[in-house]
Amino acid sequence: MRKLVAVLAVALLLTAFGCGSSSTGPSGNDDYLPLAVGNQWSYSLNGYITFTDADTALVTGSNFNIITGTTTHQQGFELYAMRDSLITIITTPDTTFTTTKVTMNYIQETDTELRLYDDTTTTDYEIFIKLPVTLNDSWTPETDDPTITRTVLSLSASAIVPAGTYSSCANLRDTDSEEPNFYFDWFFARGTGVVKYVTNYSDSEGTVFMTYDLLSSTIN
Repeated sequence: MRKLVAVLAVALLLTAFGCGSSSTGPSGNDDYLPLAVGNQWSYSLNGYITFTDADTALVTGSNFNIITGTTTHQQGFELYAMRDSLITIITTPDTTFTTTKVTMNYIQETDTELRLYDDTTTTDYEIFIKLPVTLNDSWTPETDDPTITRTVLSLSASAIVPAGTYSSCANLRDTDSEEPNFYFDWFFARGTGVVKYVTNYSDSEGTVFMTYDLLSSTIN
């Protein structure tokens, strides 16, 4: 059970890696993740946690992302600051747990990568997307987590969410060589950003499945 709870926590943290839009139009990232101050996205969260030795817990909630401004890294390059507000409600037959988590993430766009920083001073970063987005491309997002691989599975995926139907999405998936029954998917739509997140994990103790669907967005 502790492993499932840990995976759930990781999945919730991953939702901080959201989406954006650009006031200058498409750029080197094919407009899958354009960046502009004031852009915002609202998601619904639905899913479940099943345990082999207990009842199923339902997972609901919401996720709200907004690019609040730009700032400068200590090394002198520009970063986009994005605030992520996540509300998670876990309901069991006996009780309901509600957690609220607000985090900041900092995004740098280079000619070849979108990089994610935890703050404006660290030199460590995650390679969120390699540019240009290319079918079947894969990479290790973080050097300190070498078992995780991110792969571009498709450039023609479809996603049906409350905000609408999106076709020709880029579908990126994280897998873990040490956890063969784990995956985490992003669906990126040009001009909008991430329209859907899906996380799935199962082992002998149970299963965690969650999906985040775009409700609405404001793109400048």
